[in-house]
Amino acid sequence: MKNLTIAIALLISTITLVAQDFEGTISYEMVYENLSPQIKPQAGMLPKSTVIEVKGELTKSTTPNAMGGEIVIIQNTTTDETLQLMNMMGMKIATKMTAEEKKELQGEEKPEIEFTEETKEILGYTCKKAIATDKDGNEVEIYYTEELKIKIPNSVDGIDGFPLQIVIIQEMFTMTQTVTEINEGKVKKIKMDVPSDYELKTLEELQKMGAGGM
Repeated sequence: MKNLTIAIALLISTITLVAQDFEGTISYEMVYENLSPQIKPQAGMLPKSTVIEVKGELTKSTTPNAMGGEIVIIQNTTTDETLQLMNMMGMKIATKMTAEEKKELQGEEKPEIEFTEETKEILGYTCKKAIATDKDGNEVEIYYTEELKIKIPNSVDGIDGFPLQIVIIQEMFTMTQTVTEINEGKVKKIKMDVPSDYELKTLEELQKMGAGGM
């Protein structure tokens, strides 16, 4: 079960969206389909919601889980540095990632993007659909709107717009992440500090844990 916990943390860290020139909160919900037989008994552990706070160059996403813990990801949109704080299953682990490490994790090869004619209305905004496919054939469906003037460094290059829904197709499940609320307003100061009760691990150590190292 701990392996699933680490895998969830790694998944969230790759799909978190960050915004610039906007102060406020963005709320998301996650829905899962096509769960594999080994995941179905643990479906309750999968995160159901995320709230992202945006203030200046820093963003903070908080994803609670059914076990009472949470995953917090703080990102600097100027330096592209990331701090991940995972509090799950009795573990408190912190991981830092530089811009260079993030680029190495994502790889140099950009995904192939297919722009479709399909549209969908989300929160009253008309969204266009694009499909990004990586070199391994994994697909991500992105519904984005050009109506919202929130600038984001997209996780998928070549898509010009704010994504209101992302469908990630994994071997273990298909996850649909949808924006449910956007609130502009003041938020508390965000600090990129590691709490004293968290154990700092490298990205490589965290990946080994997700692959069965624990």
